[in-house]
Amino acid sequence: MLEQTVEVIKTAPDGIWVRAVEPSGCGTCGGQGCSSRRIAELFQRKPRLFLVDCDLSLAPGDRAVVGIADGSVLKSALRAYGVPLGLMLAGALLAQVVQPGDGPALIGMLLGGMVGWLVARGGRTVRPVVLRRENQPPFHLMKG
Repeated sequence: MLEQTVEVIKTAPDGIWVRAVEPSGCGTCGGQGCSSRRIAELFQRKPRLFLVDCDLSLAPGDRAVVGIADGSVLKSALRAYGVPLGLMLAGALLAQVVQPGDGPALIGMLLGGMVGWLVARGGRTVRPVVLRRENQPPFHLMKG
């Protein structure tokens, strides 16, 4: 199972919205901010939020560990990329059988791609689930 530490952003009736918590560094430089981390920060996009299933009572600001089943990433990738690509090729080949030429092949490829896109969008995707709360430190420092 693939696991990731997340921070709860908000709750919803069908789950919770979370944002992935990135580690401070790879550990080689002791978190001091090596050049490769600084370069990566230049190209960093705005953090994305994800809806995950949750059976625990969590509030915004809590940290938890979410997991997704092994193989589900591969299945999703095949559905998102493999099905449209396969149907594009099948559409182009079928069009070549019916009417040889580049024009019919292009039309068949486009039609197959549209059908593949519709098929890939359909169906239910497997959402990650909250596995456990992140281990809290035994003491809590307070300002003041």
